[in-house]
Amino acid sequence: MLTTTTPRLKSISPQERLLASFEQTDRQLNQYRLADHADLKDAAVRMGHPMFHTEMIQRVAKLSHSRIWAEDSRNDDKVCGFYHAKDGVKTFICAFDKGPLPEFSYIITDNADLPIKEKRGWRSVLVRLLKAKAIDWSDVMKGFGDTSTIQSDRWRANTSEFRSK
Repeated sequence: MLTTTTPRLKSISPQERLLASFEQTDRQLNQYRLADHADLKDAAVRMGHPMFHTEMIQRVAKLSHSRIWAEDSRNDDKVCGFYHAKDGVKTFICAFDKGPLPEFSYIITDNADLPIKEKRGWRSVLVRLLKAKAIDWSDVMKGFGDTSTIQSDRWRANTSEFRSK
């Protein structure tokens, strides 16, 4: 009779197996997290200088001389959006919540720590208006000013192309 010796594997407890499984799942989910994920979850820090949505609408309308206007969402009474006429056609630019807006956007995550919702900040709305060419950098400076706080890295990165024009 031929016998072979196999190395005996260390037994691990069900709790250790479960913990290892959670760690593996977390490593796999990391690909769906943002590079500055932890910073983007910190709502208190990202609040910066909040602004009520009506004030932002008034400032944008004043700067754009009514070329841009806001309308309530038909699908959600807690949301409104900016529009402008592009080539004679009403064009949607960006949606944002009604009520107080944080200065910088932050994310809300689920139990797996994956982003499920953005709480859009008023500076993120301005970036969308800039990218739609509905306003320009001088409008932003005139109506809202710039910022150089620790949480403004994304703001600076997203507006860098407009700053030099």
